[in-house]
Amino acid sequence: MHYHSGNRRCVAVGLVLLGLIFGCKQSEDKAQHKQQAAPFAVTFCHGSVTDILPRIALEQGYFREEGLSVTLKDLDGKQAFEGMLQGECNFAVSGVPPIVLADPQRTPFIILATLMSDDDSTRIIARRDRGIVTPQDLKGKRIGVKKGVLGHLFLDLFMMKHGLAQNEVTQVFMEPETFQAALASGEIDGFSMTTRMVNVAAKALGDKGVVFAEPGLNLIHGILTTRSNIPLNLQATPGVLRALVRAEQYAKEEPAAAKGVVAKAAQFSSREIEEIWGRTIIEVALANSLFAHLEDQYRWQMERGGAAASANMPNYLALVSPEYLRAIKPDSVSVTNR
Repeated sequence: MHYHSGNRRCVAVGLVLLGLIFGCKQSEDKAQHKQQAAPFAVTFCHGSVTDILPRIALEQGYFREEGLSVTLKDLDGKQAFEGMLQGECNFAVSGVPPIVLADPQRTPFIILATLMSDDDSTRIIARRDRGIVTPQDLKGKRIGVKKGVLGHLFLDLFMMKHGLAQNEVTQVFMEPETFQAALASGEIDGFSMTTRMVNVAAKALGDKGVVFAEPGLNLIHGILTTRSNIPLNLQATPGVLRALVRAEQYAKEEPAAAKGVVAKAAQFSSREIEEIWGRTIIEVALANSLFAHLEDQYRWQMERGGAAASANMPNYLALVSPEYLRAIKPDSVSVTNR
């Protein structure tokens, strides 16, 4: 009997020790889990309305659910892309111009997806009281543009479409923040820039202004890029893309709510947000046609926009990393190898 009693005491002590060990192990596991679950701090730099899907993903908590703590920086497309190259941002959403002006040999980056496309994002505002009523009336006038950006390309294409030679319109290179004052003072007769900036100027001019639009003339893309030589960026990429795809689905299933999220963040009026939604394709994709577009823009930059960073055209297809999006949304990837 004494033997059995001592055995029971040993068993009891053993169970207590096991409980303590197991409890400590659980505490350690929980602590380790908390450390592992600490969110990645990620910064998105974006230009103009290219933040539609990142903004929805942030406000709806999709980034957070992917273990990402995201900050959005509202810049222009050039600043956004350059900020990513300089390491100030983990991801950038920009148009094509800053991408084709970059040298991927100097600072390696990859293209992950397009998040939107818009074929009516750029327009021309001109002064009717300077005798400008039709596109041909731009002949002999001074039109402000920022060199090498979408407004500059749009003006070139617009002139070409309407039979105006390059030397028939004086292009005044200036920064966009000076457009409004220069137009009001008469220093320039008009300017070519984003639809939102043109709308502000048109409202200020009233009956003295005229706006020229040409839907389909100049397609823009919101292109998601990141530095390929920063491990954190590549670790965060699958979660970023999953969150953006969820945001795309939300925009399709709950368009009124999605418009509200974007309008509130960007301070768009109801008219502005409806106009943006009406002309923008909001989709996370990676189409093969993007690369022909990049090549065309590179050629234009070399001829008209200012020398590109690379003397020889890069192989843009070699800069894409389709495997990330293909693993999440395979039907949206149509990239083929050359």
